[in-house]
Amino acid sequence: MIEEHGSLSEKFVKKGIWLYIFSFIIGPIWYITKIIIAWELNVSDVWILYWVVSLITLASAYNDLWLTDSLNYFVPRYITEKRYDKVKSILTYALIAQMTTWITIAFFFFFWADYLANNYFNSIEAKNVLKIFAFFFLWINIFQIISTFFMVVQNTFLNKIIDFFRMSFILIFVLWVFMFDLSNIINFSYAWLFWLYIWIIISLFLFFKKYYIPYLKDEKILWDKKLFNEIFKYSLTIYIWVQAWTLLSQMDMQMIIYIKWSISAWYYTTYLSIIWIPFLLIWPIFGLLYPMFSQMHSMWELGKIKLVKSIFQKNFLVLSIAFSILFFVFADSLTNILFWSKFIPSWIILQFSILFLAFNFLLQMNWIILASIWKVKERLKIVFIAIVFNFFTNIIFINIFWAPWAALATWIWWILIWWLWEYHLWKDYNVHFDYKYIFKNIIVLWIIWYFLYTYLNPIFLNLSRVYWLLLFCFVSAIYFSIFAILNYTDFRFFVLEIKRLRK
Repeated sequence: MIEEHGSLSEKFVKKGIWLYIFSFIIGPIWYITKIIIAWELNVSDVWILYWVVSLITLASAYNDLWLTDSLNYFVPRYITEKRYDKVKSILTYALIAQMTTWITIAFFFFFWADYLANNYFNSIEAKNVLKIFAFFFLWINIFQIISTFFMVVQNTFLNKIIDFFRMSFILIFVLWVFMFDLSNIINFSYAWLFWLYIWIIISLFLFFKKYYIPYLKDEKILWDKKLFNEIFKYSLTIYIWVQAWTLLSQMDMQMIIYIKWSISAWYYTTYLSIIWIPFLLIWPIFGLLYPMFSQMHSMWELGKIKLVKSIFQKNFLVLSIAFSILFFVFADSLTNILFWSKFIPSWIILQFSILFLAFNFLLQMNWIILASIWKVKERLKIVFIAIVFNFFTNIIFINIFWAPWAALATWIWWILIWWLWEYHLWKDYNVHFDYKYIFKNIIVLWIIWYFLYTYLNPIFLNLSRVYWLLLFCFVSAIYFSIFAILNYTDFRFFVLEIKRLRK
């Protein structure tokens, strides 16, 4: 069920190539969609739409007591043991758990839409948007189980191809609304719902053909109390942790809304959309690392986990520095080109936090390792510490200095969580930083930063939107080519593996 490979580099190349081919296609599709919506709607409607999406995302954390996430931990173990009956059982448990919760939550959004629109959103427009997304929530869970399963069995092609269909169909519907002059918040909301049924049909077809019929069809579902307790115990711990993490990730936005009210939240939402661009590069591979680490841990290949952490920590650290410098220089122009001049204040918030992006990259790696070796309680304790810390720093910073300082509170807890998680991994998974490698990159990248900031940035400010976008893509390509050449030696084993596979 999980394809075997001769080496780690072969596995990363074969699996990673589909992650990044589709990610580099899906990412621009998503931002084109957001640009069209931001252009067609006023600022308040954009805020309502994405606030509803955020609320639906928040509700999804209560969806299945986090049994779906348990697939990442248990399924690689069961496949290693050739226990496909257990694989079928955990999929059944997750589906049953979701059926009992997703209907309840979807009905709540639908029948309480008036109350939420008047008392939470303070906008009558939010009522119909909530009702549309109630149906979206009702069906998206099936899609998420299948998509998660594809990643768990490390079939990155199927995972990303259905994601590609998802984003492509959203863009097609948004363009249809735009071209026929039907642009409003309701029609754009239907873009999320209309094509959901096609995603489900495609996902289920691929799942049954590739995995269910060959591996799971003839297996019995185990209604075993011991098995269920083992899975549920892990899931419940993950569930509590996710609530804490969701609270932490949403705290800045909700406190800005409460303390400074809506206009600051609009700008902060746009800032979040821009700062997550670098994560388009690391999220695909991190999604693959979770089941891989779980598989390695089940086979007691702890040295491989440490090796992978060393390689990725080293390279993603300097990559985050490269992104930080580029986004710091072009923050104002980037905000304008992606979300129009009405969102320009967002670039101030972006510059406040982008230089600390490296700590988020580092904590993501530690988060995956702690989850895959079942140190969930340690993660939970540290997140609760960060929640208390972030709450008080936000009260102080937002009240005194406005929304940019909410970003300051965010990167402070990035550093705090990374350091505390690193402490828990120190004994078995400690790896040292290659300071020579880091220092070399910082020197070269800061020289490039000086050139970009002094000579190119003034030119960008006077260009039209189309020329700015073309020039930015060209400069970025040169910029990251220099970065790749500078670090060619460290990327060489991946390059050699690609050459070997081609032969």
